[in-house]
Amino acid sequence: MILCDRMIKECCLNSNAPLLDPFSEDQLQSASYDVSMSGNIAVLKRIGRAIDPTDKSDLADMYQEIEIGADGYLFSPGEYLLAELTEMVRLPSQMAAHIRPRTRFTRAGILVAGQHCNPTYAGKLYIGLHNAGPNPVLLWPGLKIAQLVFEELSDEPDMLYANKKNAAFQNERSFRGARFGEAGWSEEQKKIYQNILGSFDEKGAQS
Repeated sequence: MILCDRMIKECCLNSNAPLLDPFSEDQLQSASYDVSMSGNIAVLKRIGRAIDPTDKSDLADMYQEIEIGADGYLFSPGEYLLAELTEMVRLPSQMAAHIRPRTRFTRAGILVAGQHCNPTYAGKLYIGLHNAGPNPVLLWPGLKIAQLVFEELSDEPDMLYANKKNAAFQNERSFRGARFGEAGWSEEQKKIYQNILGSFDEKGAQS
């Protein structure tokens, strides 16, 4: 069941762990909540070589963190970035959430990457934005860039995000980059991967 405006408001105002913080009734829609940019963004850089998603040093070099000032940020055609949301999200154990685009930005050529938040996720989301249009678009802190839809589950799941040992983005309050590679692997899978790496020499040839 998707939460309506009344239920979203109740979960934000009448709870010790509010669904969204801060909450503004002006951003409430009939079945969603308009989330806004904090002003912190991470811009995907061109690093001039192929990226190895298993190499943590490669992932660390992928983004440049920028704090948007009062003049805003000119989002160029073809550019991709991650925008931090102002709102802190806290999901209970029987609720999931989904990032959805807003129509006005879709019509301006801004594509919002779909994002799913599992039950018990807590943190400040960084959402993906791509300028697919031919024109630069001005972004600024407080811009209501996307909407969050909340969905109530039929039962509490066995696998809660907060209990995962590899919950890479739980309680994210500053940019953590792209978490690929060994994230989500079991200890046995990590050992197999390290053994495979050990079978190659420094030039990349298998020994």
